[in-house]
This record gives sequence, structure tokens and C-alpha cells, in this order.
Amino acid sequence: MTLRLLAGAAALLVALAAPARATDAAPKAEGRPAARAAAPAGKANAEDRAFLLQLGEAQQALSEQLDQLKERIDWLYYEVTLRRDEHNGIDQEVKAMRDEVKGLYVESSTVKQAIDALKGDVGGVNSNVSSFRTFSGLFIALMILLLAVIFAMTIRR
Repeated sequence: MTLRLLAGAAALLVALAAPARATDAAPKAEGRPAARAAAPAGKANAEDRAFLLQLGEAQQALSEQLDQLKERIDWLYYEVTLRRDEHNGIDQEVKAMRDEVKGLYVESSTVKQAIDALKGDVGGVNSNVSSFRTFSGLFIALMILLLAVIFAMTIRR
């Protein structure tokens, strides 16, 4: 936008300066008096001064706009830097979370393996308990039978 404004101001300068040069470079008519020649020259000088003042004001306005644009660009650069830092922080957090998920996956697979190993151990213990129950049942039956024999022998005497 400012580039267009500068180009427009330059085009305006060239367009306004061309007729002024043409009147300055044009040969003066010999039949005119000096007073008449001085009046248009004074009028041209006044127009030139007004044009130069207008051009100066336009340049000041452009300078102010450029300063504002520079401030806005600096602000945008600062915001982009902040966003980039935030983005890098978020990327690192995501990477840390991914590493944690990988660790949890490894841990859960280790726990699954431990559970599977315990299932086998529990199965072995269960079979051992079953055989112990059978053996203890036989032992208790044998003891009861032995007590019955001892009781019967003591009653017989």
C-alpha cells in the first residue's frame, strides 16, 4: 500500500513538474514587456512553492505511515517469535508425552507378560493344592480309621 502511495506521489511530481519545466524552458516572446513576464514568473513561483509545500506534507505523511508500518512489522515480528517459542514448547511437550506413552506401552506389555507367567504359576499351585487336598483327605481318613481301630481295641479289653 505504501509502495503504491509512493509511486502515486512520484507520478504526481513528474506530472506537475513537466508543465512547469515546459513554461520555464519555453522561449519568451520578444514583444512582451518585462512587467508582464515577471507576473507569470511570480505566479509560477507561488505555484511551485505551494506544490513543494504540498509535496513536503505528503512526504511527512508518508514518513509517519512508514514509521507506523515499521512499528507494526516489529510488533508482528515479536508476535511471530512468541508463537514460534510457544510452538517449540508445545512440540517438546508432545515429544515428552509420546516418550511417556512409549514407556507406558513397554510397562504394560511387561505387566502382561508377568500376568501370563503368574497364570502358569497359579495353574501349577492349583494342581499342587488339588493333590495336597487329595493327600490330606486320605491322611485324615487313615487317621480316623486308625483312631477307630485303637478305640475298638481299647473297648475289647
